[in-house]
Amino acid sequence: MPRAAEKLQLLGLVFAGADLVFEVDERGVIVFVLGASENLTGRSNNELMGSDWSTLAAHSDGEMLATLLRGVRSGERLGPIRIALKPRDGQKLTRHASLSVFRLPQPGARLSCALSAGGQASLDDVKRLADGLLDPASFTSAAGALLEEAERAGLPVRLDLIELSGLHAATSAMDSESAERTRRHVAATLRAESLGGLGASEVATDRFALVRSAEASSAHLNQRLEEATGGIKAAATQLPMLASAAQNLKAMRYALDRYIEEGPQAAAAGFMAAVERTVRDSGRFKAMLNSSSFHLAYQPVVDLTDNTLHHFEALARFDLDTSPADTIRLAEELHLIVDFDLSVVKTVAKLLAKSPAGVKIAANVSGLSLMQPKFVEALIAAVDFAPDLRPRLLLEVTETQAITDLPEANRILGELRRLGHVVCLDDFGAGAASLDYLRHLDVDVVKVDGRFIQSLEERPRDVVLLKHVAALCRELKVLTIAEKVETAETARLAAELGLDFGQGWHFSKPLPEPKWKPAPSPAPPPAARRRGVVERWG
Repeated sequence: MPRAAEKLQLLGLVFAGADLVFEVDERGVIVFVLGASENLTGRSNNELMGSDWSTLAAHSDGEMLATLLRGVRSGERLGPIRIALKPRDGQKLTRHASLSVFRLPQPGARLSCALSAGGQASLDDVKRLADGLLDPASFTSAAGALLEEAERAGLPVRLDLIELSGLHAATSAMDSESAERTRRHVAATLRAESLGGLGASEVATDRFALVRSAEASSAHLNQRLEEATGGIKAAATQLPMLASAAQNLKAMRYALDRYIEEGPQAAAAGFMAAVERTVRDSGRFKAMLNSSSFHLAYQPVVDLTDNTLHHFEALARFDLDTSPADTIRLAEELHLIVDFDLSVVKTVAKLLAKSPAGVKIAANVSGLSLMQPKFVEALIAAVDFAPDLRPRLLLEVTETQAITDLPEANRILGELRRLGHVVCLDDFGAGAASLDYLRHLDVDVVKVDGRFIQSLEERPRDVVLLKHVAALCRELKVLTIAEKVETAETARLAAELGLDFGQGWHFSKPLPEPKWKPAPSPAPPPAARRRGVVERWG
């Protein structure tokens, strides 16, 4: 078989599916081209022949191409790496492509390259620093998206923590041009070695983090970094990944925090401890969920005007050695909350079916669960056996920061309200987006975050804020609940401010059953508070 045919067959096997395949020599000059070059580059195959391959990419990616040309060893493949293509004449829009490179396992082999249009969408919004590295926040966000993509594709990945001890001191002693060149070499090397070409972040002085293929070599990475820095010793610590992207992201953040504070050894030890604890706790939670071994407690929500019961909130209680809040947070982090929320709804529905007609109970539903179509379908089906229970089964939406598509969330809430469920928005005021939620989500009730309520007696500023929140909700015909009402004075202040209901130890601790009567002592005198009519349910 002629050499050209052999080359064509080999490149076809190695880079099946690529839009453009080509070879470059040791100087980076393109010596072989095959594929749809005009679609990607605006130049024909003949025009590309003999040109420098760096002219394919935007200037910002030139250093990385040079690093690949120098660093790819015989028999080694790197990529796909997302690069910015050089803009065509008269065009301002940046186009991206995925680049993979391979060097045949024979002496003097040229660098074989494959280029495909597009690239990983998770990297669309990544902003790089001047030296090509990522700031820690951008790295964590983009790495999280990549971990999810890798999980869906079944690709094993890991997080590497790299110490380049002395890099900062060495570059500080250089002139500015040499220092910038060295840091760019480091950034390009890390990017070439990272998953999808994401790159790395300097999370602390001389300490870097990057996500890589689980099969990548730490020894090769250390050697390349030493070459890029002129001999500074590199030490990479490999941290294995867990079973799911959600677990990986949580463990990665934990490891990065430890790494920043204490270094690679502490990060590795702390990371493994976090991995073991996460795996252990998630296993216990799944077993508890499968056996329904959790139980619910019921805390009264009381009308602040006359101290009468309005409804109960169902609060989860676990037999784990952690607080309920910690366990719920774990379930949310590991995306186990959907099954748990559904189990709670079913439990509450069955209890309501056996309770007197006047009993109403609120079940918590995480924002993560709410945005899952299958969960909403299952929630609706769980009450189909007795549709008349729906007005008595309130839905209290928690963890609203998980709701990213507000119009879709409002559509879902509207469907649940049309079926008869009363919808409450939990922890109002706890985040900067609370007003945006109230603006976009049609709900019946908002529960004011307990931190505002607990500070009413000490912080006049909170009193003013809550007075306006109550007035705003009245205008919107939305009722309000003050949580963490611990004293009679707090209950009185909340009523004077115009809040409708109260919940807290002043009225009752959570109870084993939804049964409660007000204490015989007189309730705080009702204050002149409402102007106009506010609809109530029940």
